[in-house]
Amino acid sequence: MDLKQRRQQLVQALKHDPLVTDRDLADRLAVSVQTIRLDRLALGIPEVRARAWQVAEQVLEPRPLNAAGELLDIVPGESALSRLVTEPAGLDLDHGLPAHSLFAQAEALLRELVPPGSETGLCRMKFRRAVRPGEVLVAKAEVIRRREGRWVILVTIRSTQEEVFRGKFVVAVPVAEPA
Repeated sequence: MDLKQRRQQLVQALKHDPLVTDRDLADRLAVSVQTIRLDRLALGIPEVRARAWQVAEQVLEPRPLNAAGELLDIVPGESALSRLVTEPAGLDLDHGLPAHSLFAQAEALLRELVPPGSETGLCRMKFRRAVRPGEVLVAKAEVIRRREGRWVILVTIRSTQEEVFRGKFVVAVPVAEPA
């Protein structure tokens, strides 16, 4: 194979698996490890250690969760975690963060956890106390029961060690049709 084809296959292999080693690439493309290193250098592709850091940073980087914080961790269908930093600009200093903001964080996290097409049927919420400016709110959603196409999900929002919101949601989950 010529230089251009080999480099195209190298790029494709790294797109498919960015953590593949130079030795594995050399075996796969039937060339020496030194040839792979030279090709990587010419293409501006970092070594496997640097690529591993890039992958880790992408996976661990929190992503926005609508306007209700950022998603920190998720195990689809099991549990999820998000964070919201309250800003003084959005707060009424007499009453704190509006209750609908806590509900929005809980609902946004819930939507990440359930399959698309799910509908919230029932929600029971408790607001424990007002949220003050500058507090960091951490929400945790956990599926606590599954029965007949309905999931019961508990969402708690804490500020430091104190719970500020608790909600129990009953969600109708679409049932997958047998193949």
